[in-house]
Amino acid sequence: MKSIVVASLFFPLAFGAEYLVGVGKDETTGKKGMGFDPSSIHPAAGDVIAFEFRSGSHSVVQSSYEKPCTALENGFYSGVVTVADNLEVDVPDLPQVRLTINDTNPLWLFDQAGGLCQKGAVLSINPTLDQSAGGFKENAAKDAGVSLTTSSTPTSGATSSSTVTSSSVAGSATSSNVAFRDHVPHWTALAGALASIWNML
Repeated sequence: MKSIVVASLFFPLAFGAEYLVGVGKDETTGKKGMGFDPSSIHPAAGDVIAFEFRSGSHSVVQSSYEKPCTALENGFYSGVVTVADNLEVDVPDLPQVRLTINDTNPLWLFDQAGGLCQKGAVLSINPTLDQSAGGFKENAAKDAGVSLTTSSTPTSGATSSSTVTSSSVAGSATSSNVAFRDHVPHWTALAGALASIWNML
């Protein structure tokens, strides 16, 4: 009986999808450039987004549909991550920030440090028919934007009902205003949780 209960608990946790999103990578060419690759995704609750940073200085900042280039107060902020310009676009071990999605409400993000939000450096998470990825980019072209101060530190909060949590930066790069927690691999945390459940049965 224990094995059936543990298996039913294990599989939903173990198989959440992971979305790899390049920051500072052009989705039309696959080369280093502006924005996010891809620029629109539809994760489910429990899925993980791995933001992988390319050459230059980039930051992932939460905004709103109406003001895509204006940082949302108390919204998610990755911190600024700077990657050497001489690295290839898809070199292994680029720095990452991993985000876990808690529900399927829309989230709106932009690359503030890259400075190209108005030109389309935005990411739509779970856009809808009424608030579409295309509409978000159109709004970005009209939004002058409001910057975060340089003293801002990374946050894992989100001001909508769809919340995001951050874990670590992996790989070698310099970063300013970054204070990420040490990353615990998913399988290590999962094994610990399953052992606790097993002992309770």
